[in-house]
Amino acid sequence: MALDPDIRAMLDRLALEQAAQQSEAALESSRSSYRDQYREMSRSSDRPVTEDIVRLGPGKGDVSLHLYKPADAAGPLPVILYLHGGGFVLGDAETYALQSARIASECGALVVFVEYRLSPEHPFPAAVEDALATVDWVLTEAADHGGDPMRFALMGDSAGANLSIALMRHYRKQRFFRAVCLLYPLVDARPYLGLASPSASDREFATGYYLEFAETEYFAKAYLPDPEMASDVRASPVLATDIDGLPPILFYAAENDVLRDQGAAFAEQLKAAGNDVRYRCFEGLIHNFMQHAGISKASDAAFLKVCAAVRATLEGQNLR
Repeated sequence: MALDPDIRAMLDRLALEQAAQQSEAALESSRSSYRDQYREMSRSSDRPVTEDIVRLGPGKGDVSLHLYKPADAAGPLPVILYLHGGGFVLGDAETYALQSARIASECGALVVFVEYRLSPEHPFPAAVEDALATVDWVLTEAADHGGDPMRFALMGDSAGANLSIALMRHYRKQRFFRAVCLLYPLVDARPYLGLASPSASDREFATGYYLEFAETEYFAKAYLPDPEMASDVRASPVLATDIDGLPPILFYAAENDVLRDQGAAFAEQLKAAGNDVRYRCFEGLIHNFMQHAGISKASDAAFLKVCAAVRATLEGQNLR
C-alpha cells in the first residue's frame, strides 16, 4: 500500500527540520573549534590592556564593539577599526581577544573590534552595513572612550580585509582614514562560486595549507547565496573602477595561501590607479599568520612588523 500523502508530507518536513538542526549543530561546532584554535595559537600582550564593550545605537543592528587600549595609556589614542576574518561565517570578539589586545599594545592605539553579523544567518551585505555603521560610531563616539578620530586607521584580515576595502572605497572622498592595513584579503569571490577560473595559488595550495579551496567555496556560498552577488564590487573589489584617491595602504600576503595571487593582482591594480601601496608577501607563512604568533617565531615576527608599520602611519611617519 502506498504511503499516505499526509504522512509522506510530515516525514519530508521532519527530514528537512533534522537536516537544518544538523547543519546548525555543525556550524556551531565549527565556530567553537575556530574560537578555541585561534586562542590557543595566539600570543598575549606583554602589558595590561583594558577591554570595554559598547553597542551600536538604535537602528544600527544588534552589533557589539569591543574596545581595547593599553591600561597605562595617557591622552587620546589613535583608533584602529579592526574587521575580523573567518570567511564571514566564523569569528567573534572572544576568538580574537588576545590578538586584539596585543594589537592595541603594540600599536599604542584604541582598537575597535567589530562583532559584525555572520553568514549564513545574515548574508551579504549585512557585514558591510555593520562595518559602515561602526565608522560612524568611531567618528562620533570614539573620543568619549579615549580615541582620537583624527588618527584613524582600518585593519582587517581575510574576509575582514574585504570589508576594509569596501569601507576605504565608500569613504575615499571624505579621507577619514590615515591608513588601511589589508591582511591576506579576499578580493574576488567569483572563483569560489564557479564564475571565474581559479588562480595558480588556488590550485597549488588547495589542500593542506590551512585555508583550503573547498572552505573558500563554502564561505562564498554562505555569504553570497545568490551567485550574482559576487559581481557586486563590495564583495569582489577586484571589479571596482573607483579605486583611485585611496588612503595609504599596507598590504600583507602569505606565500602559501590560496588568496595570494588574487591579492597580488589587486595590489598592482591599486598601484596602477596611483595609490600609495606597500605590498609584502611573507615567505614560508600561510593564510591567517597573525593567528599563529604564539606557535611560530616567523609568524610572530610578521605580526610585530605589521603592527610597527601601522603604528608608524598613525604617528604620522612616512609610509615608506
